[in-house]
Amino acid sequence: PRRYVQLELILATDDPQVAPTIDALTIEFEEALVQEALGRIEPRSARPNEPTRFTYTLATRARPADSGFDRLRFVLPEPADLEAGIQVHAGDALIDPATIEARGDTLLITLPQPITADSLAIRFTTRVLRNATRIDLDLGASERPGLWQSVEAMTRRANIVLLPAVPGSRRLIGDLAVVPPVFSPNGDGVNDQLTIRFVVLKVDAPDPQVQVFDLAGRLVAQLEPSATGSQRSYTWDGTDQQGATAAPGLYLCRIDLGAQTGEDRAVRLLGLAY
Repeated sequence: PRRYVQLELILATDDPQVAPTIDALTIEFEEALVQEALGRIEPRSARPNEPTRFTYTLATRARPADSGFDRLRFVLPEPADLEAGIQVHAGDALIDPATIEARGDTLLITLPQPITADSLAIRFTTRVLRNATRIDLDLGASERPGLWQSVEAMTRRANIVLLPAVPGSRRLIGDLAVVPPVFSPNGDGVNDQLTIRFVVLKVDAPDPQVQVFDLAGRLVAQLEPSATGSQRSYTWDGTDQQGATAAPGLYLCRIDLGAQTGEDRAVRLLGLAY
């Protein structure tokens, strides 16, 4: 399925009187699953961090001797929502997948039988947090494990999802939530800890600092992430940096992404009670 192979050869010798030479070059390869695989994603635009139902259309061209494929491997910006359902259509017919598996941002779909030249439409739900996010699809075959054939864009940028609301905004922290707003770390199993969740927009490899201060501005706790990636989650069990339980009252949670531009900081009021 590729037009070119690029190789790099580094030739060296310890004898200044002898120049290294190449006598032969051999390339071993396997036949492609299908001769051509093209795809496009719809809709081409979405709202940041909102569950969106996408349809990926796959068109293939095969020779009679091609083995075809029965596995689909998507690389998505965020994990697919399996509860929202995964649908696979071949023309007007609905295909019941043999298996559907989500491994982080990878969605694996195994079909009941190999496909060669049929067009497929795969519908799934996921979230997009980065503008110009690419949705990648690879084709595989159960009888040829380890071999994956990439699907090319049907037209230029046909596999790209845009977030029109993101480029013109200076906001870098989105969907910030503090649950519950008042918590009671008394060990009764009810609201014993507080969770701070947010998403990071437009920042590559962010390293947020999430700190808790009292109303006098003194640092009480430095929180560590319980979930990383674009979707961030931090918890506070009500203890300070020395491990002692903080006094009841109001506290300030400060989030700082450390970005050089944009609105990279946020402050929320927390309540601790017994």
